[in-house]
Amino acid sequence: MIHYTLLPEKELRLLKREYRTRVTIFMIFFFSFAVFFGICALIPAYIYSYNQEKALILNLEKLHKNRTERGIETVKKELENSALLIDKLKKHKAPFIYSDLISQVVSNKPSGVSISSFSITFDRQSTTTQAVIVVQGISNTRDELILFRDGLEADPLVSNVELPISDLAKGVNISYSIKINTTGNI
Repeated sequence: MIHYTLLPEKELRLLKREYRTRVTIFMIFFFSFAVFFGICALIPAYIYSYNQEKALILNLEKLHKNRTERGIETVKKELENSALLIDKLKKHKAPFIYSDLISQVVSNKPSGVSISSFSITFDRQSTTTQAVIVVQGISNTRDELILFRDGLEADPLVSNVELPISDLAKGVNISYSIKINTTGNI
């Protein structure tokens, strides 16, 4: 082995070992520096995703809470309405028969008036079993429709009859909708 230096062999080995040590230290320092900056570069993304996760969890909890509250409130309202209707039916001594109401309305109907639909509901605010009836159909003439309304108003079981004036605008083939409130003595 030929050496191009004038250094003794022992010094040359010591110099090579120091060189390798310095190169290793530099590589370790460079690697640790790269890892440190890599971690620092990921911190903002971690903070952002952490905050997004917290916000989504809070929104999910709110949705679950609102869903349960709404469901419970809806069920409570339906139960209260059902209890109110049951109380009204309990107070009413005779059983309620829908056919009596329908026949009462039909008995007041002139021949030129046809009925296409019936809707019977109960007034929830009333303390009696007051029914609200909505009758829809077609009348041949305005006079027959007025006669039908007058016959319903004369009935002792009817408290109020509402026939919109717009239904009386046409003279023939009139589509009508009459709202009838009963007295509650059904």
